[in-house]
Amino acid sequence: MFDTRPKLSRREFLALLGSAASVTMLGACTSQTLGTPTGVAPTATPNPPQPTPTEIPPIPTPLVVMEPGGLEMVLVEAGSFQMGSAGGAAQEQQVHLVNITTPFYASKHEVTFWQFDEFCDDTRKLEPDDGGWGRETRPVTGVNWYDAVEYCNWLSERDNLNPCYSSGGLATQCDFLASGYRLPTEAEWEYAARGGQRSQGYAYAGGNDPDGVAWYAENSGDKTHPVGQKAPNELGLCDLSGNLWEWCWDWHESDYYAVSPSNDPVGPDIPSSDRGNWGRNRVRRGGSWHEDADMLRIVYRSYDGPEYRALTNGFRIVRTA
Repeated sequence: MFDTRPKLSRREFLALLGSAASVTMLGACTSQTLGTPTGVAPTATPNPPQPTPTEIPPIPTPLVVMEPGGLEMVLVEAGSFQMGSAGGAAQEQQVHLVNITTPFYASKHEVTFWQFDEFCDDTRKLEPDDGGWGRETRPVTGVNWYDAVEYCNWLSERDNLNPCYSSGGLATQCDFLASGYRLPTEAEWEYAARGGQRSQGYAYAGGNDPDGVAWYAENSGDKTHPVGQKAPNELGLCDLSGNLWEWCWDWHESDYYAVSPSNDPVGPDIPSSDRGNWGRNRVRRGGSWHEDADMLRIVYRSYDGPEYRALTNGFRIVRTA
């Protein structure tokens, strides 16, 4: 079909184009004069040259590995960082260089009741207290340090990996090069909480606003919450700040930072005590649903007796890559 509409002359076309341009400018700038002649196109103002934007390479997506039992593990690449804080509590100070020389995998979430109850069913172990808040995908509470170590060895054997822990009690030893699951060292925990090589220098794991990344005293309603409901950190790890304190491998000494080696520190030797087991504590990190925001800080150090079970204590696991 042919177009039978009358053709515009070049002069008519330019006049019409000038009128349309005037209307467009009126819509964009309310200070334009309404009496612009419709037959005269406005003088175009040349746009200044725009600088070529610097191309920012995309941040690669963290590598997540699904273990045989459905456990999500995130790769934490080797790297170096300044551990501690210059302005925090005394035991946080003595900022020092730490080199994590071996990459490791860290569980994306804290170990849940659903995961730990499977271990209890298989070993006929008494299931821990959930505080009446529910189980399933909430982080497991009421577990002491020894419970966490026992779970790690059970899970390693279930997944056909070499267990990391041997002996038991105060004499518990860890083979950090074994293929199985274990608790993170305090240095590994802080490195992962900071975001590893992707760190943005946040105060809390994943941001500077505790409400966005953590369940704590101000927003928890005095209970734990299912894992993964708050924003993850730079590595994709969730709940490193808040929800539950997380057990670490290390014995605790308040002045350890002053003597810590630079490469892969694993904490001090077992501390001496004149009060038996009660004078010896294991490190825990991250704060919980019960604490204020100060204790959620990545650099905040805490501890508890390894035999102590509480509704504020839980754990996540790691595995040497």
